Amino acid sequence: MSLEVFKAPASPRRKARSLRTSLARPPSSFAPDNYSELDDFAQVFETSRSGDPLDAIRGYMRIAANRVDKLISRDAPQDEIETWSLERRTWILIDILYSYRSSAPAAKPRLKVHPLTSNTIAEESFYRQTKHARENLLVIAWLQRTLSNPPGPELRGVKWQVTRAEVKHKKLAAPGFAISTSATVVKTLDPDGPVRENAAIHPDDAEFDRSLFRHVFGLLQSGDYEAAQQVCDQTGNYTLTAAMNGMVEYRDPVLDGVVLNPEESVARGTKRKALWRRMCLQLARAPQADKFERAIYGLLCGDLDSVLAVSESWEAQLLAYVLHLAATEIETYLRQHDRLNLANPDLLAFPQSQATSISDILNALSKSPSPVVRAQSDHPLRHIQGGIINNVVANIMRDARRKIENVRDEVEDSNVLMDDAYLLRFLAHLALFLKSIGMDDSDDDEDDDDAVAVLKFYVQDLAICDKGHLVPLYVSQLPEPDAIEAYSFLLADISDPTKRAEQFRLADKFNLDIFNTLRRTIQRVFDEHEDDYPAVESHADLDLTHESPADHQLSNSLLWFVDAQMWDDVVDSANALYLRFLLSGKIKSAENLRALLANSQLYTVLDDFEQQVDYSMAEIEDAHFPGTQSRAEFRQYDSLIVGVGLIREWDAVHAADKVRDRAWRLRAKDVIDRVKPALVELICGWMTTSATVESDDKRDAIHRLRVLYVPYLLLELHRILQQGQPIHKTYRNDALELVNLVASDELDIYKLLVEADRLDEYLVAVASVSLVVGADSQNGIWRV
Repeated sequence: MSLEVFKAPASPRRKARSLRTSLARPPSSFAPDNYSELDDFAQVFETSRSGDPLDAIRGYMRIAANRVDKLISRDAPQDEIETWSLERRTWILIDILYSYRSSAPAAKPRLKVHPLTSNTIAEESFYRQTKHARENLLVIAWLQRTLSNPPGPELRGVKWQVTRAEVKHKKLAAPGFAISTSATVVKTLDPDGPVRENAAIHPDDAEFDRSLFRHVFGLLQSGDYEAAQQVCDQTGNYTLTAAMNGMVEYRDPVLDGVVLNPEESVARGTKRKALWRRMCLQLARAPQADKFERAIYGLLCGDLDSVLAVSESWEAQLLAYVLHLAATEIETYLRQHDRLNLANPDLLAFPQSQATSISDILNALSKSPSPVVRAQSDHPLRHIQGGIINNVVANIMRDARRKIENVRDEVEDSNVLMDDAYLLRFLAHLALFLKSIGMDDSDDDEDDDDAVAVLKFYVQDLAICDKGHLVPLYVSQLPEPDAIEAYSFLLADISDPTKRAEQFRLADKFNLDIFNTLRRTIQRVFDEHEDDYPAVESHADLDLTHESPADHQLSNSLLWFVDAQMWDDVVDSANALYLRFLLSGKIKSAENLRALLANSQLYTVLDDFEQQVDYSMAEIEDAHFPGTQSRAEFRQYDSLIVGVGLIREWDAVHAADKVRDRAWRLRAKDVIDRVKPALVELICGWMTTSATVESDDKRDAIHRLRVLYVPYLLLELHRILQQGQPIHKTYRNDALELVNLVASDELDIYKLLVEADRLDEYLVAVASVSLVVGADSQNGIWRV
């Protein structure tokens, strides 16, 4: 059985895609009702965190069992029922094996074995010293619990009832005469009669026996030896009952000095069990016997071939192999310690197991001649069962991580782990359980990373499945850096204020680092949309009317910082977003960002802070207040957006009324009188402190902003003043006065116009105003 759990055909390597895109998928067919079982698993995990970790496993077993019952009651598809049944059995296996493994350091003391000690004590000593052998017995017990027994026939109180009646009838019909040797039925009714006489029993009895043997075999497969004996007693199959009694190894509590079972106080069992085993082997190989009768004896003695012949499922064949392996190992141990008295070892040779471990057995099952068994062997949950039995869960986690990353990186288009969501949920809870008991299979940090990666992917899957209320519980189980990364995946998509408040409450409940998580959240949103904002080269590309969904998401993401009152992060992130929007010409988006922040406490906090002069640096850090340079940059962006808003206000007034009456002129004059000083201040001083910025990239970005927006503000102000001529003639003179600002060597506005390729446009605008001024003045434009 390969350790590669999640098989999928390879495809050529392609460019990586985002985790959100990679993991997005419709709900699995095995997860109806919007993944409602996810809430059940989370509830069990949360309630069991402070108790016995195995209680969680038993809770998962109950969830799976309940799901099976519901699916059966509504006649769901068989593959859905089978998958949940397999999961239930897998949790049972985990409970059985890890109950033993977690208690192994405190195992029972070694038993004292001496020449007079019975083999039972010797065998128990072997199992206490040999961990894998004890685990083989646990696997047998699990398989017996797993296998169900088909219903048997209606029982008869007499063995070979029809044959017995026929024999009796013939004897009565011809008294004193022996039955003819050509008769079709046996002459004697002892169990060996058919074999000794080479004769047959009545077909009706043969059919009944076949059904009965199948039923008894099923009872033995499921470990119900008592019920099997009762059935044999009720039907007169006493030889089978006797054979089953021979399974009990001889023990004498008084002679051994050890009581393994308090209920046993006297000697009992088979002293020559090795001989009994070979008797059963001979019966398992008897060609005249029914195949299920042979399989009964084969199961009793640990024979492989006779049991495999009637085992039709993966579980049944695995049980046959493990029983054979366990019988081989214990008999080898007894033989090595001279505890088997075999007069003729060659005559009494027993077939040895060709498999030395369950790993060998699983590989054999994957290549079984039975197509049904081969197909069952490929089921992911059976691969996981194999990994649990072989104690190599770390390999399963490594394979799961690789498969998920392959889809994310587009090495594969899909695989079973990505298509069937229950696998990721199962592995995540398995990883959490192993962590809780301190048994994660390996001390290798890389193995720990694999388990952490699987849990991170599960957290992301919960976010995609709209189960954000479950995410903090699982995030709290991750190492802090991974917790921040996984939690930010969820928070990046939350914009609803109610859901944000819920996440703050849950983060506090599970003691999560919400501050650093929010910083990673905003960074994640910024990174996801980084390529959506190419820088514009011309004022003609400025967008004054549209906001994209990405713009809206970026702006709304800052509300996480606002809600957390992380004012320094609000300002720093707003500065970065303003820079991104303005470099790409998205003026409307920058305006909407300002409007969003204006509805928060930010401006009140900044105003109050800037009015204080007695804050210590410790108080500033504790209160999450921004630094001086960040606040100054924020105010610069804010003043630009205010200036753009004033331009919009003028445009609205200028276009509003067709009648230019006195009221309109007063309103228009008020707007111009507010626009002019604001824009002049921006033209002369906006972002002129960029020389103090340490980063070369940031200085270059601010310079590009000045090239883009200072000429824009200048020409807009010139236009407004020119349009204000009907209101007051001084506005056209004010427009001409702007030439002095442009010509100033100190301001370098002229250079910005040249760099923006707008100097000619400005000169044309100046000339237009000059002609009007010159026409109204006797001395031309030189005296106005």
